[in-house]
Amino acid sequence: MSTSSTTPQPNKSVLFISATGGIALATLRRCLASSNSSNQPNQPNHASLTITVLARSPSRLQSLLTPTELSSPSLRIIQGNAHSSSDLVPVLTHPSDPTTLVDMVITSIGGKPDLKKMGVDDPHVCETGARALLSALDQVRASLSASGFGSASASTSGPPSGLPSGSASGSGSGMGKKPYIIALSAAGASTVHRDYPLPLYPVYALLLKTPLKDKRAMENVLVDSKKERWTVIRPSMLTDGPENGLGKVRIGVEDLRTKKLEGGKVVVGYTISREDVGGWIFKRLVVGDDGDKYLGKALTVTY
Repeated sequence: MSTSSTTPQPNKSVLFISATGGIALATLRRCLASSNSSNQPNQPNHASLTITVLARSPSRLQSLLTPTELSSPSLRIIQGNAHSSSDLVPVLTHPSDPTTLVDMVITSIGGKPDLKKMGVDDPHVCETGARALLSALDQVRASLSASGFGSASASTSGPPSGLPSGSASGSGSGMGKKPYIIALSAAGASTVHRDYPLPLYPVYALLLKTPLKDKRAMENVLVDSKKERWTVIRPSMLTDGPENGLGKVRIGVEDLRTKKLEGGKVVVGYTISREDVGGWIFKRLVVGDDGDKYLGKALTVTY
């Protein structure tokens, strides 16, 4: 369990690429609650957040949120396809400052189960989404550079919104800024260790073979990008249980570039609730200070 602080970083812009899934929705709700309470004293884990959601079906997302959440002035929902760079480009800049990239991107796209195929409807959904995201980031940077908001201005103007230069939440500004990407993968995606119990081997090796192959491909796209800043989240099998708190969550860390485990320790677990994964992401990575130490890492998140 991480013991670092959860000191909030102010005025952060967060982009969700799809948020109708359990983990992303749980994280989104905490972001909305945090932003709505940011002006109230004595509220833990609160921060001023500007939140954008790129949703293929905005009406579906709207049906999952409460009226209070939907009415938040911090939220905007944009219809778009996560596989389309042209749809991604407009939402990758800060809503109130089109000359700077967002601080954070949380991507949680995935395929729908297809029993006939013993897999998912699109076996490359995650990989394609990752490629589209990185392509869109390159396009935005090129556009900002052509408009005069290039690396030179980034190096002299300082980080936006008071964020520390070089932090996981954003490095530089304008074209030189690097949004912190949080990509949702899954336990079983590692090629160097098994982070699920042996009795579940048939499930991971057979039933989840195709989606896990796609998750690995997505992770490889991020690793190959070299310049981007990212963390991969690999939760165990997900449940609809309540949030039990950070004290119940265990984290295993794999460096995806060196393929080494932090401390040589394999963390193995059966399940974890969507609420606990969303809570951990929010408290440790969105408003917390753990992003830097997890850059370039894949995290097994389990009980």
